Amino acid sequence: MQNQAPTIVVGHDMSPEMFVDVSATLSSLGVIVKTDGFSSTPLTSKVIVVVSPKGGAGKTAVSSNLSVALAQRHPGRVVAVDLDVQFGDLSLALSLAPEHTLAQLARAGQIDATTLKLHLTPAPNGLFVLAGANDPVDADSIGHAHVSQVLAMLAQNFDYVVVDTPAGLDELTLAALECATDLLLVSSLDVTSIRSLRKALDAFDHIGIFARRQLLLNRADSKVGLDPSDAEDVMGMKIACSIPSSREIPLSLNLGTPVVISEPKSPVAKQLQQLSQLYAPSEAEPVRKGWRR
Repeated sequence: MQNQAPTIVVGHDMSPEMFVDVSATLSSLGVIVKTDGFSSTPLTSKVIVVVSPKGGAGKTAVSSNLSVALAQRHPGRVVAVDLDVQFGDLSLALSLAPEHTLAQLARAGQIDATTLKLHLTPAPNGLFVLAGANDPVDADSIGHAHVSQVLAMLAQNFDYVVVDTPAGLDELTLAALECATDLLLVSSLDVTSIRSLRKALDAFDHIGIFARRQLLLNRADSKVGLDPSDAEDVMGMKIACSIPSSREIPLSLNLGTPVVISEPKSPVAKQLQQLSQLYAPSEAEPVRKGWRR
């Protein structure tokens, strides 16, 4: 009878980078490494999709800072996903150089817990990031089904999944919207941005996207002949978060350090921290395992 190589099953709560190290070491010893996958226990996670049909509204700045703010309070329990797969800057906003991307994951064929873990990039404060693609051509390999499957799997093992989306409503964004528990609607204080977002909301209603909605107004103190109340009237909802104009935002993006880290006491950082509390109130929460680093 032929001898079989020993097999070790790795628990689902092992961090991605530790899984890589353990797998490499055990494999070099002739040991077969398997994973028991994600937790099968039903979990109440929040999939927060950051949306704006107009470019330049500040989605990436909001997504990166919201993700970090959540991770500061819940390390190992937050993952950010860059769905602007052609020209996304989420990794740059966090000073990351991902070795693996969603596009590579999509080309891997069958997506399982092991391959998904290996494609996450650790970031500061216990945040994990799934980058989009290395170049626009590479992004063509990502489809609707990939996004749906990946977000569902991430929601099984993270409390908070923050999804940064591109301008417009493409196929991948629609896939994310179908998985969303919460929509963070981002607009700047100008007529075109507000009207475009209103049209997007009408489209969401038409196709049956009824996730919880929060309105964030960026550059809310701009003197452009409009008042924030005008945006509320058009959108038919109250502003949940107002971000003032600030040089800290473009500076932090250029430096790759979110403003909630670089200037935590600034007015804009305080607003972004308060935004995170809309999704993760300060009251006591059930203790859950995350992917610790």
